[in-house]
Parts: sequence; C-alpha cells; structure tokens
Amino acid sequence: MKKLIITVCILAFAAAAVQAQNKITNVRGFWVVEHNINLPRMQTIKFYNDNNKLIYEETVYSKLNIKKKKTRLALDQVLDRLNERTSYVESKNLVMLSLDLRH
Repeated sequence: MKKLIITVCILAFAAAAVQAQNKITNVRGFWVVEHNINLPRMQTIKFYNDNNKLIYEETVYSKLNIKKKKTRLALDQVLDRLNERTSYVESKNLVMLSLDLRH
C-alpha cells in the first residue's frame, strides 16, 4: 500500500511539472490555407487579424503540407510580421520567401 501511495505521488508530481512547462503563446490572428480539388497545386493562404479582418492574401503554386511543423512555424512567423504592421500589405511572395518555394 505504501508503494502505491508513493507511486501515485510521484506520478502526480511529474504530471504537474510537465503542465507547468507548457508555453501559452499570445495568439494574434490566424491563417487559413484554401485549395481547390481541381487545381491541387494552387493554394491560397489568407492571414487574418484578431478582428477577423483580412490583412494579407497570397496564392502559392506549390502544395503546402501544413501537417509539417516547419510549415506551420513559417506561416506563424509571417503572421507575426504582418501583425506588426497596421495596414494591408501590398508586397507579394511573403509565404514563398519564408518557405523557400519556387514559382
């Protein structure tokens, strides 16, 4: 019985320590990747701010795999850079440059 209590205490402590190390990121807006079944190589990435207002849109002629952590991090970095600006960005190819894609 004593071993069971000690094991439960150790597991509870380990679970609390793991949860204490989770980072809470300050989410400022979001991005959406849209694609067409008929044109699988053409995808549109739209970036929105906290007020659901479109701040940037780019069409990429390459298939993005958003399941990859590298792709999601690159899109999050673009979103962070776009949130630093106050107006709609007119420059093109921010996503292609950050992911090093070819047109």
